[in-house]
Amino acid sequence: MRKFSIDNFPSIGGVMCSKMIVEESYKPLFIFREKQTNENDSGWRIFSGFESDQYSENANNFGIYDPKTILKIDNSISELLLYKGVGTVWEREPNKDWYEVFDYPLEDDFMIENQLTENWKLSINNLFIKNKDEDGIMFTTNDKTLRLDIWNYDGKSKEEILKEKKEEISKRNAENKVLKKYQLDQGNRIKIGYHIKEYSQQKDIEYNLICGFCIVDNEVLNAFFYFDNESDLEWALNTWKMIDYL
Repeated sequence: MRKFSIDNFPSIGGVMCSKMIVEESYKPLFIFREKQTNENDSGWRIFSGFESDQYSENANNFGIYDPKTILKIDNSISELLLYKGVGTVWEREPNKDWYEVFDYPLEDDFMIENQLTENWKLSINNLFIKNKDEDGIMFTTNDKTLRLDIWNYDGKSKEEILKEKKEEISKRNAENKVLKKYQLDQGNRIKIGYHIKEYSQQKDIEYNLICGFCIVDNEVLNAFFYFDNESDLEWALNTWKMIDYL
């Protein structure tokens, strides 16, 4: 995994940090990433772990800082800031390693339904940031990303499209080893896909990619799931299953 010095740390947006850390020499012991409030907000919230409820309720006790300011106080959070996604929560004991927390409630952590087109819809966690571009729709938390686009196959049945996609997967297996193939039959749609690994030069890591095709008569919704951690395989498969066609 690529590491950065404080001086060349990438621009990720501001971090909200307790003044106990910035002004009173406490070390960060609790950190989580919320959904960003604006394009200049990284979503990261950093605490010493010693803030009382009364202290935390006073907005004047927190500030928005350049990440480099906090890294100069404690560089141990550099990889968390860079590589961990929206919705992750981390804590540690003094002078111990960071570990992930899974039971801390975040305000935006709930499922929502997205109507992608007149017929296609998707249920996904509200922590994902939705963007549209000329290639389709993207949902991302930084460490997990879903890209969607829809292709029209006029005059072709599900069975014909399915045959084409199976041939496409066979060709892909010759280029890049397919770790696993999938096929799901869900009423009026068939889902077929495969799991491979690719390499990110930016992060200097190998990441997972599941390419999923949701097939109905005349249309295919292409779903591409990118995730860094093996533990997110279940997220990718469950989200793929929840893509629906009315």
